[in-house]
Amino acid sequence: MAVDGNVIQHFKITHDVLGFNQLNTIIIQFNEFPDIVFEATGIYSRRFKSFLDWHNYPYTDLNPLAAKKQLDQLRLNKNDLNDAKNLAKTQFILARAKSYVQNPIDIELQDMSRFYQQINHDIVSTKNRLHRILQLTFPEIEGLFSATDSPHY
Repeated sequence: MAVDGNVIQHFKITHDVLGFNQLNTIIIQFNEFPDIVFEATGIYSRRFKSFLDWHNYPYTDLNPLAAKKQLDQLRLNKNDLNDAKNLAKTQFILARAKSYVQNPIDIELQDMSRFYQQINHDIVSTKNRLHRILQLTFPEIEGLFSATDSPHY
């Protein structure tokens, strides 16, 4: 937690209901919503985003590469504590814009699309592997069938 560019308190929370309730208690103590800045680290930050969205807290989630570029001059040792402190300090200087909150349906559709693409990729890889193995063990097999995508093949 930083006030006027100075870190006045730092604490660690767990990524569960107890940790988020602890954070909520701290946020409520402010007269106005504080600037919440964090590095978006895939599945680890998703729970945190959900908590913030649930409580309608505005936040800024930074792409890890953008955060790295912004903090490269400030950090001597890269670790989570130093990164959190420096993100808090630099928020006063950079005044980062708040992140756009996506509709939960859009997020779910993106997840489903990624899952579909992964399954499709796995099917194609498996078919190619099977075809290669059949070519090595029985090269004449394609001459017996009219199409390689028939059920008998």
